[in-house]
Amino acid sequence: MAARSIVTVPVFDFSGPMDASEIARLSQAAAGVGFFHVRHPLFDEQRGNQAIELARDFFALPPADKQSLAIENSAHFRGYSEMRNARDWREQIHFGREEPAGVHPLSGPNLWPASREWRAELLRLIADFETAGRDILNAISAGLPLRPDQLLPPAEAPYVLLKLIHYLPPPDGQPRSGVAPHVDFSWITLLLQDDAGGLSACTPEGQWQDIKPMPGTLIVNIGEILQFVTGARLRATPHRVMNRTRDRISLPFFLNPGLDRWIEPARLGQQDPSTATPDPEHVHRVLPVNAATTFHYGEAEWRRKGQGVWCRDCVKA
Repeated sequence: MAARSIVTVPVFDFSGPMDASEIARLSQAAAGVGFFHVRHPLFDEQRGNQAIELARDFFALPPADKQSLAIENSAHFRGYSEMRNARDWREQIHFGREEPAGVHPLSGPNLWPASREWRAELLRLIADFETAGRDILNAISAGLPLRPDQLLPPAEAPYVLLKLIHYLPPPDGQPRSGVAPHVDFSWITLLLQDDAGGLSACTPEGQWQDIKPMPGTLIVNIGEILQFVTGARLRATPHRVMNRTRDRISLPFFLNPGLDRWIEPARLGQQDPSTATPDPEHVHRVLPVNAATTFHYGEAEWRRKGQGVWCRDCVKA
């Protein structure tokens, strides 16, 4: 078997202010490979390990306990699901901001396992992810001709989603797709993962390359919404997960706009999408690569979740 290539992903330290040279390097990473590692004071190696164990504790629950939290029982698309098909081979549970049911159908409470201590730790994890995500998004903004906090103003409550994912080992011992190639419908996505490996990203040259886990860091990738706003100046990188010989724990956190936010291009001297390298295979996307029409985020997210139009090519409304 041919050796798998590993993409070099830059590392950025958020323990203090970033100088101009680091902002420029961050901008280069966001416009190029679209993935990078972050060292953030809220997520040292010990905290990362604790979060992974929190997820393992949930997936170790009896099947009946997990099924009692089925996503079908939530009007707000929170809860547990399991997928075993050619495209996806995993179990997962969705959590968002804990709040009363609101004006938007995606606003509301989560479904929780019995342990109050587990719930408290999970909510603290969501809050810290949001803090780190704002720090990272503001640093990305600093490398763009935007007003400070223009992407996510301090008073705006973003729609956030934390998924605990357990990628299941392949039953026949042969590598298989854990999640098919896709881009994230987010500003940015922050990821904690164990040491199993299996995540790969598609480089600007159209090659799939592994992203090696690095203890004590978050992996961050650019989402479709940030690519849209910057007119493809920043790159939402296609990525996928291959299940190889063992299981894998992954905790992606999606930092999104507020549900009542209108999203419009910032006209930053955008790239010509027609010059982009074509995807090497089908990539699930919500937006066309050359999208330029203002849209309402809450409506778009409801169309994706409530109406099931999660890929513009695979699912027709």
